[in-house]
Amino acid sequence: MKKLLLLAIFLSATLFLPAAPAIAKSKSKKTAPAVTVSTSDKISAVHLTSITVSVHSPASSKEYKVTPATTITVNGQPKTLKDLATGMEVSVTTAPDGATAATIDAKSAKK
Repeated sequence: MKKLLLLAIFLSATLFLPAAPAIAKSKSKKTAPAVTVSTSDKISAVHLTSITVSVHSPASSKEYKVTPATTITVNGQPKTLKDLATGMEVSVTTAPDGATAATIDAKSAKK
């Protein structure tokens, strides 16, 4: 009888414990992963509150909003929107909305 009771406890524990983390995970907030644009892309326009990037593959362009929270670097150095210029190679990581730049990493245009 004791063995049957222990077996029942063991089986119920193994059946219900793995489900507990899955239930906990389903209740947590899910955020969209950040998207990074390839460094073969180039800045085609710099606006007051955004930049337009010419996307290499597939050929198109994409405009990203730039906010005070956007981190901008040029050649590895912290910079601001006014330091960006057309022709620079750029890598953009977006915020979860996909339209706002979280980080912009630019390199000076090759001469």
